[in-house]
Formats: sequence, structure tokens, C-alpha cells
Amino acid sequence: MDNNKNILKELNNTIFKHQYPMYLIHFVTERCNANCEHCFVNYKTAEDELSLENIEKIASTSGPYLRNVGITGGEPFIREDIFEIADIWYKNSSATSLSLTTNGSMPDRIEKFCTRISEKNIPVAVLMSYDFIGEKHSEYRGLKDLHLKVYESYKIIKSFPKNMSATFQITLTPENVDSAYETYLYMRDVLKIANINCTMVRGKCADNADDKTRAKMVQVYEQIEKQRTNDFDCYKIKGFEDLTLTEKILNTKNKVQWKYVLKSFKDRKYISPCSAGGLFGVIRYNGNVTPCETIETPIANLKEYDYNFMKLWGSEKALLTRKNIIKSKCACTFEPCWLINLLSSPRYYPELLLSFLKNTYGRKNADK
Repeated sequence: MDNNKNILKELNNTIFKHQYPMYLIHFVTERCNANCEHCFVNYKTAEDELSLENIEKIASTSGPYLRNVGITGGEPFIREDIFEIADIWYKNSSATSLSLTTNGSMPDRIEKFCTRISEKNIPVAVLMSYDFIGEKHSEYRGLKDLHLKVYESYKIIKSFPKNMSATFQITLTPENVDSAYETYLYMRDVLKIANINCTMVRGKCADNADDKTRAKMVQVYEQIEKQRTNDFDCYKIKGFEDLTLTEKILNTKNKVQWKYVLKSFKDRKYISPCSAGGLFGVIRYNGNVTPCETIETPIANLKEYDYNFMKLWGSEKALLTRKNIIKSKCACTFEPCWLINLLSSPRYYPELLLSFLKNTYGRKNADK
């Protein structure tokens, strides 16, 4: 009975109240060893980064319905205490899984991280950037031999038990729009990557692109996503491991979400209410909390609330931010927010259910 009550409370929070977060992104640093043209990170020093003690306070007060924490940067593996950060979130919050975004440039640190994560049996999905074939990827990201190191990191992660998963991710930009589809095929056929994502670049890089370039980006994004859906159905790519609820949800939403991201990018118009600031939030490296990555103005800094996350999240400032987001009817392609928007709005449930059923019963066995 208590279990049923908890499920009903969580559904009430997800669909109606939007009081507690389901998904948080934690920028553990804004230091980075790469220099990507499209990135919005401001390359800060370590001086103001949150301590482990304060991260523990935040995680312990992040609410009862948190399901995933995305650890990102900068380059997260620049922090030598990256395992401790992941362990703190998993141990002290209600999150059932973690995700971690990296450029894959530090295979030695990644191997140590995977070893310790596996010993604790913490479910972690690692996403690694790969935007061009071979050396051109290294040149674009400004890191020598990055294309070799990221593939080495991928193989390291895949060698660990199934609590670890590895994904290669193309960020579609004006710079790689002419080669992105070819890069996808290269990852699938030559590198034999089991799971591949494509994300649409955000911010000034997308906003400042001319109409011809944006039209080409629409065409290529749709081409990649249709190919990826077909490849998943035919087992040419595996997708997420399907071991945790989060991974099952990610495989389900992949067939639905891209169409709305594409429409939002193409039309630049409001589609549905956004859950940012309610079910979704971002913790910056210095303790500033913003409703999403695309809104830079912080609600407040956690230091003002003694690093008690829900005190900040339930404050008048946070409530006003949520109201303003709903009123603004914003339109963006930020995939993490779109994930939560899909899960929290019943209007999308028929599509998600159909996607889940197809993933469960409708995939073709020929190339399995």
C-alpha cells in the first residue's frame, strides 16, 4: 500500500505539481582541455567549484523523486574527485542512475572511474562527443589525437560490467552539417558503436546560422534520426542497455523526441509547456541554479540556502521563475528538457506507449 501511495504521489508531482525535480544536470566544472567552436562553457578556474561536502548537502536535499543526475562540464574528468562526486549523488539522493558527458580525452582517468563505479555497482551512462571522422574531429575540438583517445575510452567502458554504458554523440552544427550523416555511418559501420545519439546545437551557434544553413541542418538531422530509428529496429545499433528504468525510457523517447526537437528548430515556435524550473534544473559549477542550460540568469546560489537544494527550489524566486517560463512560451531544442516534457505531459503518452511497445515487441530479429 505504501508503495502504491508513493507511486501516486510521484505521478501527481510529474503530471500536476512539478514541485520536486526528476532530472538535474550538475556542471561539476567549467574547466576544459578542448576548445570547441560551438560550446557555451566559459572556461573558468577551479577556484569557485563546489566542494564534496557541499555537493553532499545538495544531493541529500534534492527531493524524493529525482531519477537521474547528469554530470557534465567543462570536462568532468579534469576533476580528480569525479568518482567521489558520482558516488555522493548516487548514495545521497533518490537518483536511480547517473549519466556523464565527456570528450573522452582522458582514457586513464576514465578506466579508474569505471573500475570504482563497477565496484559500487552504480548505473552510469557515459556520453562521448564525436563530430567528424578521424583527425578532423581532433582538429575541430582542438585536442591532438582526440579521435583515437575517445575511441579508446569507448572500448574501456564497454569492457566493464553492464552497469556501464557508452554512447557516441554527434552535435550537429553549421560546421559539420555537410559530413554529419557520413560520420554517423562511419561510427556505425567502421567503429561499430553500439549506441549513437544526435543532438542539435543550441545557443548563438544555431541562432546566428543563416537560413540556408539552418535548412540544411533540418534536412541532415531528419536524415540521421530516421536512419538511427531504422538501425535500432534492425539491431544495427543496440541503443541503451535497457537495464535500468532510465535506459528503457531513453530508448522509448528516442523515437518520439527528435520529431519535436526538429519542429522546434525549424519553426522556432512554442509547442508545449516547459517543465524547466520544476521537474528539471541545472546546478552550475559554483552553486548557481538555473532552470535549464539555455537560461543563464540564476534563480539563486545554493550558498544563500546553506546548500539545501529544496529550500532554493521551493523559494519565491524559484516559483516566480517557473511562472515566467510558462508565460514566455519558449521554444528551444534542449533535449534534456524535452525528455521531461514528454514524460510529464499526458498528451505525449500515446506516442510513448507505441514507441515502448515497438521497442519491446516490434524490432526485427534478422540482424540481432
